[in-house]
Order: sequence, then C-alpha cells, then structure tokens
Amino acid sequence: MFLKRFFKFLKRRASILMIAFMLGISNVILEETRMVNDTKAKIEHQEIQSEETE
Repeated sequence: MFLKRFFKFLKRRASILMIAFMLGISNVILEETRMVNDTKAKIEHQEIQSEETE
C-alpha cells in the first residue's frame, strides 16, 4: 500500500518536473513568459488610434 502511494507520488512529481522543463525550453525558443500553473489566458489589448485631420 505504501509503496503504491510512493510510486504514484514519484510519478506525479516527475511529470510536473518534465512539464516545467519542456515549458521552460519552449519559452526560451518562443521568447514567452508562460508558467506551468497559468490558469487564464492573457489577452493583449491594443488601443487603436484614428488619425483625424482637421
């Protein structure tokens, strides 16, 4: 019982570590700043300025 829980815990921690490493490499390549536990999408708002000539 203990051994089963230990291997499940170890598997989960190894998975998180590998995901964090792969995301870090991806961020370096794509020059982004994402994190493993980002829950909401980051939306960029661009202000559109109209050119009014008077």
